[in-house]
Amino acid sequence: MNRTASFAYMQARVQARHGMRPEERVWHRLRGTTDLANYLHAARKTTLAPWVSGLHATHSTHEIEHALRQQFRDHVDRVAHWLPNRWASTIQWLTLLPDLPAMQHLLNSEAAPAWMLNNPRLRPFTSENMATRIQAMLDSSWYDIVAAWQGGQSPVAAWLERWQGRWPGPTSLHTGMRYLSGLLQQQTHLTRGQPPGSTQRQRERLAQQLQGAFRRYSFQPAAACAHLGLFALDLERLRAELVSRALFADIAETGA
Repeated sequence: MNRTASFAYMQARVQARHGMRPEERVWHRLRGTTDLANYLHAARKTTLAPWVSGLHATHSTHEIEHALRQQFRDHVDRVAHWLPNRWASTIQWLTLLPDLPAMQHLLNSEAAPAWMLNNPRLRPFTSENMATRIQAMLDSSWYDIVAAWQGGQSPVAAWLERWQGRWPGPTSLHTGMRYLSGLLQQQTHLTRGQPPGSTQRQRERLAQQLQGAFRRYSFQPAAACAHLGLFALDLERLRAELVSRALFADIAETGA
């Protein structure tokens, strides 16, 4: 089977999903909805409906964030099943990304905030005893990253290196993956300490770059990864919209 044929099913599925991304006019229309309950009601009438189906106006900001992270992980698993088996672990490694900042926080011997204690994915790693905390991480899917961190490597660098190590052959498929890996590294460096306006502009640029990669590397695993990058940016945008309204409701209720 040639390369195009082996990735044809994946390409058809991600192309269909790509076409369901919310258009700018959808975001613009929803932006005029000021409270969370009405925003969710309006979003359920758009292509965002599957993303907000389990959310309610009574949910806290942390519950909203946890639900959207799970949406990303679920979609990563879905896309992984659309690719040839040899690429599945490459795609599924992306499920660790949403929790990478939290793990960095915990590895820095920082106290676990209340929302981590209530998060079922992070709770096992929140012991106040660092030896217990580290051992729990080593006994989990975070083993490779934590072991590398113990050797002096940052969690982000460890994640990236081990992701690259999961790329199977042929090496002709690695060109697009290297491009996306570079985008990820660049974005990680650029967002540190950047003011909000600058960060937003860079996310818009990143979206354009991912769009270009999605077209340029069609019928390759890089197309699936570019699609997931765009999906993550859309979820991040939705998160900002939902969390800002949830926080506004909390302030209004307390009178702060």
